[in-house]
Amino acid sequence: MKTTKRIALITTWYPPQQSVATNRMQAFVEYLSENDEVHVFCLGSESTKHSIKEGVEVHYSPSSSLFEWLKDHQTDAAYIHKIKVGVRIILSKFIKNPLKKWQFSTFDKLIKCHRERQFDIVISSFSPKEAHLIAIDFCKQYPTVPWIADMRDEMSKNPYIDSNTRLHLQEIEKDVNQYARAIVSVSEPIVNDFKKLCPDVTHFSEIRNGYNHAFEREITEDNRNEVFTFGYFGSFYGQIKPEYFFEALKQLLDENLAFDFKFEIVGAHHNFKIPDKLVSKVNIHLPVPYYIAISQMAKMDLNVLLHPKNNRKGVFTGKLFDYISVQKPVLALVDSDDVAAQLIRNFDCGYIAEFDSVEQIKSAIIASYSDWKLNHIRFASKENVLSLHRKKQVEKLRELMATILVK
Repeated sequence: MKTTKRIALITTWYPPQQSVATNRMQAFVEYLSENDEVHVFCLGSESTKHSIKEGVEVHYSPSSSLFEWLKDHQTDAAYIHKIKVGVRIILSKFIKNPLKKWQFSTFDKLIKCHRERQFDIVISSFSPKEAHLIAIDFCKQYPTVPWIADMRDEMSKNPYIDSNTRLHLQEIEKDVNQYARAIVSVSEPIVNDFKKLCPDVTHFSEIRNGYNHAFEREITEDNRNEVFTFGYFGSFYGQIKPEYFFEALKQLLDENLAFDFKFEIVGAHHNFKIPDKLVSKVNIHLPVPYYIAISQMAKMDLNVLLHPKNNRKGVFTGKLFDYISVQKPVLALVDSDDVAAQLIRNFDCGYIAEFDSVEQIKSAIIASYSDWKLNHIRFASKENVLSLHRKKQVEKLRELMATILVK
């Protein structure tokens, strides 16, 4: 009886590409390949070599040289990043399929590989849309091979796209509805949207992003810092800036409360203003590797999450899972009606305030500081933490595949 499945994963996000999306794809590959044969069809440069390692075969195909240059890199200066974003926005108005070269080359490799030995299941991950277009074309030729459409984000429901892009994505969603056997996404609200958009799809599942490390914090009776210490890990961009948080801290100091603190910011460009009264209390550090960042999160008294309310529901942000994983409290300045706040409430592992409400932020800080002084530390249970591990999330994907493949 055959037990090992042959899986094709289509994505632009795989090393050497770097992003939150890459982390999700790497987790899919890492844990699916423990029992199955995984082939990754992904984006690379002309010089990127085809690789086979530990049961994973990676098939790289290049995009055009222009789009190769337009990819973001962590080493980009701020002005280079802005130029790339601007050029990508302009080109998106005129070029419908910017990754067409990659799409056609990847499709050819997928077909060739399938003819050599058939795949049992195909997974593609949006965005970009070209990953799904490859899967759709494959399903048209091989309709008996099940396809799982991974939706890391909304498609036509994305509130930030223009009307032409929305119409184009709606057409792709019609094909997803016709050809996909299952749709998975990162949160229940997004999954529910796709249930309405693609009612003919048989299976749906929430596969969260989660954390992916084995670090365990040693929980002792008292592991507080001498001074109450906030931590923030990652970058500030767009609306995600600490102005409201700083204003709340400043007002608390102005009110002459017996409140001393430090704020450690790790990995952010200094693209924000620190009020004069807080300068001596804020320390900015260079980015560090993931596992070092995790160990540093565990040394904070309170880790700060920033995400403003907008027209989107279902946004966890990857940082939240890492914060929860180290079993330290989270100060979440987020949409109080969205999934991040709900998760913190369910796990009783932090404090919640609306992103732009200085009064709510002040109240949350006072509550967290009071608990800290009393050594009443809110953190997620070990069982709850483990439920967020990427391996657990990929187990849900494996169970979904088993259901789909039952004859």
